[in-house]
Order: sequence, then C-alpha cells, then structure tokens
Amino acid sequence: MSRRPLLAAIGAALAGGAVCAIGALFDPQAVLRGWLASVAFWIGLPLGAMMLLFAHDLTGGRWGAAAVPPLRAMIAVLPLALLLLVPVLILLPELYPWARAAEAAHLKNRFYLNVPFFYGRAAVYAVVWLGLALAALLRSGRGGNPLAAPGLILLGLSVTFASFDWFMSVEPDWGSSIYGMMIVSGQLLGALALATLAAILAGRTDAGQRRDLGSLLIAAILLWFYLSFMQFLIVWQENLPHEIPWYVARLSGGWGWVAVLGALAQGALPFAALIWWPVKRSRGGLAAVCLLLLAAHLLECWWLIMPGVEGGFTWFAPAAALATGGASMAVFLWRLGADRRHSTRSGQVGQAAALMAEGGRHG
Repeated sequence: MSRRPLLAAIGAALAGGAVCAIGALFDPQAVLRGWLASVAFWIGLPLGAMMLLFAHDLTGGRWGAAAVPPLRAMIAVLPLALLLLVPVLILLPELYPWARAAEAAHLKNRFYLNVPFFYGRAAVYAVVWLGLALAALLRSGRGGNPLAAPGLILLGLSVTFASFDWFMSVEPDWGSSIYGMMIVSGQLLGALALATLAAILAGRTDAGQRRDLGSLLIAAILLWFYLSFMQFLIVWQENLPHEIPWYVARLSGGWGWVAVLGALAQGALPFAALIWWPVKRSRGGLAAVCLLLLAAHLLECWWLIMPGVEGGFTWFAPAAALATGGASMAVFLWRLGADRRHSTRSGQVGQAAALMAEGGRHG
C-alpha cells in the first residue's frame, strides 16, 4: 500500500492539532465543543465495527470476505479514540452544566449526573469495550465465536448509556429513550460505509459482494432514518416544554439547514442511489455513496452536540475533525496495511508448503 495516504493522515492530524492547541490558549471551551463532536464520530466507528463483526460471526455472509479486514482495522482505532476523549473528561465543567455546582443544584437527576459516578461509568465502558475489542480481534472472522451474542448485548447497553453520559447530558434537562438507539444506528451506518469504501479502494470486492454491501447499507440507512424520525415525531407531537427546546435549538438558524442537509445526505439521497442496482454493483458509484454517508455522519455528530452547548459552532470544529480524524485514519491505515502484509505472507507460506508437499509426493 502507498505511504501517501498514511502521511497525509499524519499531516492532517498535526495541522489540526496545532490549530486546536493555539485555540485552546484563547477559548478552550470552543475547541472542546468541536473536539467532543469529532470524538463522537471517531469513537463510534470502532464500536460500530465490533457490532458488525459480531453480527457476521452469528449470521455469516459473503460480504464478510470483503468487509472483515477493514472492520478489524477500525477496531484498532478504539484505544486512540478513548485517549482522544481524555481532554473532555479532564475539563468536564467547560461543557457539562451538571459538572458546575451552581448550575447542578436544581437538577433532579444529580444522583446519576455527578462527576465521581460519571468517571466510574466511563471507566467501565472503556474496560468493557477494550475487552470486547480484544475478543473480536482474536476470534471474529473465524466462525463459531461464543462471545458474539453476549458481546452484542454488552455493546448495545454500554453504548446506549455512554451516549446518554457523553453526548445527551450536555443538556441535562432533556432526555429521550430513543437517543441511544439513534446513536447506535449512526455508528453502524458509519462503520459499514467506511468498511465498504476501504474494501472497494483495496480492490477486494466482486460484483456480488458490492451488491450485498449495498443492500446492507440500505438496511442501515432505513434503521437510522426510522429512529431519527420517530424521535422527532414523538417529541414534536407531545409538545412538552421540557422536550421541544432540544429541537428548537437544532432547527433554528443555520442548524435548520444542517438538519435538512443531513436528512438528504444520510437518508434520502444514498437510499435513492442504492435502490438502483447499477450503483450497488459499481465500484465508483458505491464508493461515492459511502463518502457521502461518512461526511453526513460527521455533520450529524456536530448537529447533535454543538447546538446544545453555549457558543454553538466555531471554526475550531473542522480543526478538531482534522486532528482526531487524521490520527484515527493513520492508525486505521497502518493496521489495514499490516493485516494485508500478514495475509500476503501467510498465503506465500501456505503456497510454499503446498509446493514442498507436492514435490515430496512426486519424489
């Protein structure tokens, strides 16, 4: 594999990190807003990849031959993604009102939203995820993984509560029981899009596999769209004063246009493209859809988090996306290349062994 993508990812990480470091000297809260939204994107990809790997262990399917290697490479990003969350955990009061004593006094859920309990839950999530990641890397893709079913259950529960803690609690007065499932659906869609894109660019897919991956993308798009729309419909229909402000903030001003663009780019447009079978079978068409889905998923992470934090969007958000994204992509590309080299060497050793055995029989 060419080193140019890896060097470009490292360069992006350094450039974005430099801008964020300078910005943190003048307005750390503005940098943290974009940082949290970007980490929400990048930590979701390895979590979604684990879910997909465990699902493949349970169900099988020829799509796995193309998608499993990039999914495994995505999981290798998880330790870095957890480290990228550390600045947010250190500076909790900058983002979370419940971490500021004066503002938390009126909250009814202080038994749950308090700093020691928050840190304890974060530690549990990290231990569970890293343990499952190790299990996925050691056992997934070989069939008969006994941890697949319990792993999916643990991931579903832990990711749901982590989304409540890290993302939804920037507005501690608001809550939604669908929110966690909506976050999970976005992670699945993003991980599947990146795995499909990587498999296509590596030349690992045939027409049948691309059709299968395209069909899975359609299912993931429908799941995400259904959960996102149902949350909106229920909240808007109930018209309760403590629920409506969450959507008012995200449908006012420029954020309203972001919501429309997200619904089109992560829902209607890729769905319309993928139901046309030539797009699903085309390398270029399917790769373009995956790129659109990944860009829209990042936009969704910004839309979910930044309107709820005082100050909203700043241009430090793209810089944070470059810093976290460049570092994460560097790890992803390195691991993907290492796995490919290992597979190549294993294949060569197997061929050599077969030739020697054949020569022994003839001798």
